[in-house]
Amino acid sequence: MGFQIDQTTKSIRDFYDILDYLAESLFSPSAVQNFSDTLETCYARLREHPFLYAACEDAGLAAKGFRLAPVMRYLVFYTVEEETKRVRIHRILHGSRDYSQQID
Repeated sequence: MGFQIDQTTKSIRDFYDILDYLAESLFSPSAVQNFSDTLETCYARLREHPFLYAACEDAGLAAKGFRLAPVMRYLVFYTVEEETKRVRIHRILHGSRDYSQQID
């Protein structure tokens, strides 16, 4: 059996903020659907292969076990809890942001 995906409150807020931006600022319903589909594909991969994506390049985040998965122009920050077979999604941030202070 694969790993379970757990999302933090911040990652859920990030997700809805991204959808709002795509829908309201870009006026692109297709971008909303594309992002949602691509993110779900990422989560499906994480369920089966939680170590598929690389550890964060930021040494402080890597030391805490953070990994990141690219999803379009965004980065999904997550940790793997092997004992409980869980992948915890912490944040979903635009790739251009300075994320080192955004992850806790």
